[in-house]
Amino acid sequence: MTKFLEVKEYIDIIGGSMDMLGPVKDGDEIRGIVPPGCWGPMITPSIHSGHEVTRPVEVKGANPGDVIALYVKKILVLSNYAASGTGKKIEGRYKKDPTVNAYCPHCNIKNPKTYVDEIGENGIKCSKCHSPVMPQTISNGYTILFDHEKKMGLSVNPSIARNIAKDVLEGKEYLPKGSKQHPSTILAKSDISSVLTRVRPMIGNIGCIPNKPIPSSRNSGDMLNSLNSTNIYGQILKDDLTDSHMDVNSVCEGSIILCPVKVKGGGVYFGDVHSIQGNGELAMHTIDVSSEVHIGVKLIKNLNLKGPVIIPPSEEIDHRFRPFKDEEYDMANNLLRPYDIKIDEKLYPIQFVGSGDNLNDAIDNGIDRIHHITNYSREEIKNRATISGEVEIGRTSGLVYLTIMLPESKYKELGLHSLIDEMYNKL
Repeated sequence: MTKFLEVKEYIDIIGGSMDMLGPVKDGDEIRGIVPPGCWGPMITPSIHSGHEVTRPVEVKGANPGDVIALYVKKILVLSNYAASGTGKKIEGRYKKDPTVNAYCPHCNIKNPKTYVDEIGENGIKCSKCHSPVMPQTISNGYTILFDHEKKMGLSVNPSIARNIAKDVLEGKEYLPKGSKQHPSTILAKSDISSVLTRVRPMIGNIGCIPNKPIPSSRNSGDMLNSLNSTNIYGQILKDDLTDSHMDVNSVCEGSIILCPVKVKGGGVYFGDVHSIQGNGELAMHTIDVSSEVHIGVKLIKNLNLKGPVIIPPSEEIDHRFRPFKDEEYDMANNLLRPYDIKIDEKLYPIQFVGSGDNLNDAIDNGIDRIHHITNYSREEIKNRATISGEVEIGRTSGLVYLTIMLPESKYKELGLHSLIDEMYNKL
């Protein structure tokens, strides 16, 4: 029977020598119910991050330079409603960054405690002076109603959005115990109605903690300049981060995420589950939901990845770059028969995450990370990722993932062949 650790505590700051739960070991699971990410925390001034994530868990024997493989075994959407959209800042109610440094201009209090007494943008009030104090809001947004089986969602009209907001205000919507956020559904946003959306859940923020304390939603290279502009957490370097906030939609049920370890014990955490998200997350926010998540753990020693790597289920890969079938290898070998040679090993896809100030920097970073681990030249990587892979976008702000096919011998050299075989040998 699988041993598991259930996490029931949520935090906003992660990294460094922080308190962890556990330890867990190879083969164990980490389970938890996570609250929605992004807009709930972002409109709650006392939260210092755009995400409430699970308290990190120590993995026995994990040290910097190792990798922790996380098996996404279950993502179950629990929310009945959700709200999201594009954003705008409210001047005077924050310093530098409204997500991490909210401010009450009436009390001169940083990250003030608040309460909600009505729906809409003026409903979140400072607990001391009772003035509206929300630091940012949804500029163009929607409220989503899910079906009972959580297979479909629908954006609703203003009347239904207001009724949902009232139910949420009265505590009728599920939110995990211990969450401190004000649900974004209280805003009653309904600029877009009658949009039908499938439920295909993914985890936006999952991995190991950085080696310095930072807001959980800022653990990615494209967020670095915004983070450092606040001067709250010192000057954080890109190498301090683990790029766990990926917003990559192949981080779904059935995927395996290889996460670089920056601190002793690793510090595995997760949060920011989306019911669905298109590549690029063009609005910068999508449908955030409460969810039950189960993660399996495997420690890989001394792999020394520079960033996250994803082994996705075959159906999450473009049909052009899925693992080849036996008959395709037969076709290739028939082509080679006159030359008295044959293909003697198979190729399998894998995805490398890259991040930076913009998409071009993120692509270069992804190429550098592939070069570091494979020793292929950057020119060879570009060729391989063009004819047997592609560049896909997690966030347009500067996070990409490069799909590339590598030969079995390379996976064996890296100690990853068993994971690849486990994912694709059933095909």
